[in-house]
Amino acid sequence: MIETVFTNEQKANYYKFMISKAEVNFDLHSSSYIGFKEDNKIIGAIFFSNYDKHNVFIHIAFDTPRCVSRKHIKLMFDYIFNQLGCRRTTATCDSENNRVQKLIEGVGFTQEGLIRKMVAINNKEIDVIIYGMLKNECRWI
Repeated sequence: MIETVFTNEQKANYYKFMISKAEVNFDLHSSSYIGFKEDNKIIGAIFFSNYDKHNVFIHIAFDTPRCVSRKHIKLMFDYIFNQLGCRRTTATCDSENNRVQKLIEGVGFTQEGLIRKMVAINNKEIDVIIYGMLKNECRWI
């Protein structure tokens, strides 16, 4: 059974998991997160960063697609739009990661732009797609 974790004591462990899976760079101490574990093993994390009362960036990494259940998607958007009170949220994805693009678009994000050669993965420069979702567009809350 997948358990959700929110404690500050575990935050650094989930951050290590996140950066091992995704090309992200954000301040751990000013971010918040939802962690997922199964049999005491970290299997996923959602981090929220750069919160400015109107927008928050989300960063997602999973070992298993079972972390992307309706329950967890609702939990994520409830946190963003109802608890934080954001009017929008922003996600990014490298342009070569079709699986994550499908996930982001599948939950309702709209592609808003492209930053050329934003990250380097294995010494290859990769474009990054910017996605956004407004509160009134979210079908999960």
